[in-house]
Amino acid sequence: MIGRVPRHTSLGDGIDPNGLFVFIPGAIASGFLISLGLLAGDAYRGVRGDSGNQRRIRNSGAVVADEIRDGAGAGRRASHGLRRSAVYGVVGLASFGLVTLGIPGATWNFFNPVGYISDIAWIWALSLLLIGGFAVLGVQTLRLAPRWLSITVIFLGLGIAARFAVGNESGPLRAGLIVLGVVVVAAGAGFAWRARAIRRGVDVPPSVRPLLARTPLARPE
Repeated sequence: MIGRVPRHTSLGDGIDPNGLFVFIPGAIASGFLISLGLLAGDAYRGVRGDSGNQRRIRNSGAVVADEIRDGAGAGRRASHGLRRSAVYGVVGLASFGLVTLGIPGATWNFFNPVGYISDIAWIWALSLLLIGGFAVLGVQTLRLAPRWLSITVIFLGLGIAARFAVGNESGPLRAGLIVLGVVVVAAGAGFAWRARAIRRGVDVPPSVRPLLARTPLARPE
């Protein structure tokens, strides 16, 4: 006799398809929006012409020429295509401002039972990926404007303290976050004090050059 055949089990038996929040029409709409974005990008490049390519070629060529003429590492001291440091400082400040707001906001709305993305993991993950992109942009731009690091830290600390000074959170939580904001402001002031006598020349790390070559953060020569 063969006997009783055991029931076949798999890892997917305990998964509720309705709990995955996979909405096929929404996925199709996302693909359609991506296609529209690609078409809009192609149209924009067609209208703009080759200015972006020309900027990339000129700036990259100038840096390569400096490396050949003055030796390895000369590209870090090349100011070809750089804008004023205030441009990179403002971009870095805005980027870290979005990161400071986005991480707790997206995370709270995911774990909060009444949040607008409650238990919808893919929206939370997409939000964090976007925030990560802004974090990379902030780090890279502040590497071109190191004197703005202390300003960025001070503004972020002031923003945290002001946000929770007028918030409706519980008393201990508000007090702790306000103190955190004050500590961040003090740290930024300390950075500014230590860097007041430091004279910095042009320093463009190699990892920043691709960002300058592919975006309007670099000016055409």
